[in-house]
Amino acid sequence: MKKFLWKICPFILFILVLEIAIPMAVDPYNVFHWRQIRDNGVEPNSNYIKMEYILHNPDKFDSFLFGSSRTGFVNVDRIPEGKWYNMSYSEGLPAEHLENLQTMIEHGIIPKNVMIGVDNISCFVDPELHQNQFYRIPYPRNNKLGFYANYFSIKGVILSLDVILNYEPEDADYVEHYYKNGCTVRDPSLGGTWDGDTPYWDDYYTDRISYAIEDMKQIAALCEEYDINLIVFTNPLFYRTYQESEFYGYESFLLWLSGASGGGYYNFSGVNAVTQNRNYFYEPSHYTEELGDMIIDRIFYGKRDESLESQGFGVYVTDDNVHEFMETLDNH
Repeated sequence: MKKFLWKICPFILFILVLEIAIPMAVDPYNVFHWRQIRDNGVEPNSNYIKMEYILHNPDKFDSFLFGSSRTGFVNVDRIPEGKWYNMSYSEGLPAEHLENLQTMIEHGIIPKNVMIGVDNISCFVDPELHQNQFYRIPYPRNNKLGFYANYFSIKGVILSLDVILNYEPEDADYVEHYYKNGCTVRDPSLGGTWDGDTPYWDDYYTDRISYAIEDMKQIAALCEEYDINLIVFTNPLFYRTYQESEFYGYESFLLWLSGASGGGYYNFSGVNAVTQNRNYFYEPSHYTEELGDMIIDRIFYGKRDESLESQGFGVYVTDDNVHEFMETLDNH
């Protein structure tokens, strides 16, 4: 028996190296190197990285902006009150924001302010899909071992190696911004440089509007319970992407959101002079930091434009004016 065990030891060691050591060393998604992430060309699991960073630095920030990657271009350093961190991550969903906020609270981090940017992704993407996407697996509230087990995959490493070996980092501030404010940085002059007006739409989008509304209600209730100031806004969508979303029922989400967001929300979506201007968008999915500044100016500095508000952009939507607001969207 002992001889047999000695014979298989090299094989066991080989398996351990293959399935554990190599994935941890290469770590395409930066889950094992969240303290010192690397720009290796593979999209990292920003949800996990940012949550670990916040939980290990509980006194560094007191306010958080949640949202999809679109919200990453909102420069939270411009917000006048609070120490803000941008928690945006790829296809961030209300269900994931809720769990992350619950996790923060469980670890004694009670934010002063929580701001959430929602959009068509919020109500058309099933959170279960992220369980099988390495760069989108949600932060584990309880079973961290099960979370890590996903990344002990030599297949995942092999699929990433071609990108990693042929990638030359271009963004000198890539790592810095993760540990500074969480924002995404990109040259605003690149806005409007893509070809065509095809809307951004994935084939796995499906109607989950009622689920998203319920998640938003739970977030609002949690914020009320812990006296957290909640601010909700809709991400600006390139007008063609908005029109595609509207066809699949996005306006129902906008209608119900006023009653699910703890009082109301700021709207920046719809067809208007801003969302029809390609220069405010890097492509049909992501808006530029310049447009992110307009969101901050409206919410925190009270800057208003009557012409744009007449088109629905920048309107604060409540239960009292939501039907009038919906008419405005329909007219444009």
